[in-house]
Amino acid sequence: MVIAARRSQSDSRIAVDPVAVADVLQVLARHNPSLSKTVLEATGKVMAVVSAAAARLSIEQQRRIAGGGKELAQAVEAIVTELAAKPVRKLADVPVGKAVEVSQGAGLGQAVDIDEGRRRLADFAMPVRLEDWAGPVAGPGDIERMFGTKRSTLHDWQKRGAIIGLLKGERKHVFPLAQFVDGRPVEGMPQVTKIIGNPRAAWQWLTQTKPSIGGTPLDGLKKGRLRDVVDAAARDFG
Repeated sequence: MVIAARRSQSDSRIAVDPVAVADVLQVLARHNPSLSKTVLEATGKVMAVVSAAAARLSIEQQRRIAGGGKELAQAVEAIVTELAAKPVRKLADVPVGKAVEVSQGAGLGQAVDIDEGRRRLADFAMPVRLEDWAGPVAGPGDIERMFGTKRSTLHDWQKRGAIIGLLKGERKHVFPLAQFVDGRPVEGMPQVTKIIGNPRAAWQWLTQTKPSIGGTPLDGLKKGRLRDVVDAAARDFG
């Protein structure tokens, strides 16, 4: 096996081909099955560099070195031992071609109180209707007329996490209609809402497409893929 060393006219350093290192590792592993991976990698890199250095010599120089097998082994061992005893050079110790330019950012700016912060934020924020991101919603009275579900039942479902109620205004809750199938909650909602907790976050998560599920988590529940949806919720919020 020949390991080629590459160098440019302006650079005398040895550049060992990674493919050659991999070949050396394969040979070492085959003939030394008891060696650990760490030892194999370190030994392989040393052998590859030594081979590459030898490849840069003339034929006559290579013959002279090869003729003194014992002396060659002793010399290589001495060099490797000396290198191993040297401290590892830190990146900060490596000289650079020119002085490092020191710069300083503008900082965080002047602090403002909470009221001023809210005012500035309001200048950027754009009001969005709840229906624009949550989809069609209905209050308890509308749901009772549509599905015949009594308010007490709706409240019990919401308390158990079987349905999600979104606060509209200061006290009124409305319920996204997409979570009902034939007037009843989608199977598996309590497991999801227990993991996520926040109703708004839960509904946004349920209605956004997730490639790992192949659609929205809400559609996954409707298709009976409860385990996949619960696992995804646990990964995202667990």
